[in-house]
Amino acid sequence: MKATFSNIDLEKLLRQLLRVVPNTTNKVVLKHVLIEAKREQDRVDFYVTSEDMSFRRTLFVEATSTSVQIDESGSCLLPAKEVHEIIKRANGPVTLETQKERTVMMFGKTKYDLAGLNPHLFTPYGNTDEQVTQAQVLAPNLHRLIRRTSYAAAKNLVRPILTGVNLAVVDGDLSAIATDALRLAQFTVPCEEVSGENRQLVIPAALLDTLAAALPASDDDEEVTFTLGTSSCTVSWGDDAFHMALRGLEGTYPNTARLIPERTAHCIVIERQGLLTACERVAILSEADQQRAEFRFTPSGLTVSATSTQYGYAEETLETIQGTKDPVELLCNVHYWIAALKAMEGVQKVEIGLNGSMHPCLLRPVDESGTSLIATVARSSATTENQRQVS
Repeated sequence: MKATFSNIDLEKLLRQLLRVVPNTTNKVVLKHVLIEAKREQDRVDFYVTSEDMSFRRTLFVEATSTSVQIDESGSCLLPAKEVHEIIKRANGPVTLETQKERTVMMFGKTKYDLAGLNPHLFTPYGNTDEQVTQAQVLAPNLHRLIRRTSYAAAKNLVRPILTGVNLAVVDGDLSAIATDALRLAQFTVPCEEVSGENRQLVIPAALLDTLAAALPASDDDEEVTFTLGTSSCTVSWGDDAFHMALRGLEGTYPNTARLIPERTAHCIVIERQGLLTACERVAILSEADQQRAEFRFTPSGLTVSATSTQYGYAEETLETIQGTKDPVELLCNVHYWIAALKAMEGVQKVEIGLNGSMHPCLLRPVDESGTSLIATVARSSATTENQRQVS
């Protein structure tokens, strides 16, 4: 193998791949990047993998691009983080050349002689499902769908299935639902094209966050091919220059449809950013172990407050665009509100639906789709009843 790369493009590519490389693992091969140069196909493929997902990035030889020049086909398997550190310090084009069992990396007057692993040891995780449903989704929509839901997935393994996001292709739409039994997030985006039957699969939220970080979220014209199988899914875009495979979770996701009320007794409309700022301010004095804040809704506005037995009291009052007819008071985990409001980045106004102080509250963006559900907390030390409401 012998190929020459633009150091700027190569550094950016490796930085993207490192999102998948595990920080800690007993399998040394998972810390490596497989580089395959294919002169006949005018492409160089870069692979990294963990036990749950793989990521392939491809550089194509193009007449108008100087990203890569291929002199000889071949492959090498090199330590990913170390190679990235080297490329970060390169001051010009980088040449990779395999010599017997070594790989020589050169740029300017600098030369590295690297001892990698045998490329045959590397097997990227892939989608082997025979039954799949394929959909075309705009990249900004897929990015928004992940950001609006993944935050609500469980962080612990008490119920492993809840650490994932339930993705479903149904009747031309791609929907996502996540819950940790104390909050819930739901979002749906349209598909540009669908082939196959309705299908759903639970994907770990951490893997979807890695995918979201790699997506071209600002490119309104970029279409992503989303293939959902029975045990895994693949995602590709950029004319297949980007390709990810993600392992699904085994198990049945709980039926969450019954948790979202069809109507609410109180409907409040308020500026999202103002409410987010108020929650962040009072959260400083919320008790670290309980993270509670009180939300007092009145016809004229909303007061958010928190008390720390050690440091004191914080309160902020906001004007509402639309208030309640009767006062309603809630006690909630303020950080759940912060996470939900941050996930609605770009939304100007939110609608808050209430059915009383002991019922979960609804958050919806005004004039947009999507729903967030947040459980209330009992004013006594017992929270069993509140948890049962969204479990």
